[in-house]
Amino acid sequence: MALHFQIFLLALCLCQSRADWCYTEPSCGPSSWTSGKFCNGSRQSPIDIPESSAQYNGSLGPFQYTNYDDPHRLQTISNIGHTVEIVVGNGVSVSGGGLSAPYTAIAFHFHWDNGSAGSEHRLNGKQYPMEMHIVHTKNGMNLTDAKNVSDGIAVLGFFIDILDSVNTSQMASLSKLLQQVSVPGTKLSLNSSLSLDGLLANVSRTEYYRYLGSLTTPTCDEAVVWTVFKNPIYVPRTVVQAFTTSLNYNVSGNLEPMVNNFRPPQPLNGRQVQKSFNMSPSANSTVAPSTGSTVQSSGILCASLLLLYQGMASNVLC
Repeated sequence: MALHFQIFLLALCLCQSRADWCYTEPSCGPSSWTSGKFCNGSRQSPIDIPESSAQYNGSLGPFQYTNYDDPHRLQTISNIGHTVEIVVGNGVSVSGGGLSAPYTAIAFHFHWDNGSAGSEHRLNGKQYPMEMHIVHTKNGMNLTDAKNVSDGIAVLGFFIDILDSVNTSQMASLSKLLQQVSVPGTKLSLNSSLSLDGLLANVSRTEYYRYLGSLTTPTCDEAVVWTVFKNPIYVPRTVVQAFTTSLNYNVSGNLEPMVNNFRPPQPLNGRQVQKSFNMSPSANSTVAPSTGSTVQSSGILCASLLLLYQGMASNVLC
């Protein structure tokens, strides 16, 4: 399994070197990624999620998380040159949620700007300060094989927003480690004090959006089943500041602050975004009439109105 994760990290580094891509320079930044044979397909990510046109899908039920609560599963934190990545050990997986199979977690990472609007996905045009991506492969296959399957990778995306009154001790603890991996290529072993559940804090995981997309870094393989959760993880401002000030890129041999490491939204190209929740009370009553106490109450009220206003019954809509 250790070899599996080494291959994963190596693949990311080789991908960056081969494509010669970056975030900061016009010659190799996101606007240039589509000039080659990569990153220019019809189901690219991220996207600006159109909340009003997202289609409710009743089969997008709750997820089942295995060992997300285990503090012994997060192995290392590394500066991999374009983000900070935490490698996840064996036995952590997710299933349900409309996924076609169990998916094994291999790593997670973050995207940010200089403190205010650095998420990759957007929601109705809103860009959050940060975004967290938990990367899984289908049935535990290796990343290379998963990239060649249309649903080989499942990524859980979480917006991160600022709320100074919250107490997110695990995310704060993680942010305090960033100084120790400030230089690209540095890695630090974790001490079993963090877990995925702890880092996600109390964010709701019942309301989410689903669409088919791609990896958001070259080679932007179109192999990802995306789940983007509606409700953000709230963290103190100091956590976001730690990401924007502690980490560095290596730009032509010079260290520069690692900021703005996000890809802009890509065209939907006719893709339908689905959602796990239905905000329309009338639609909910139609889907699940057995829980429709509101329907019963409205019927009683309507009958009363008919009795009181018999002369105007034709104008009462029931």
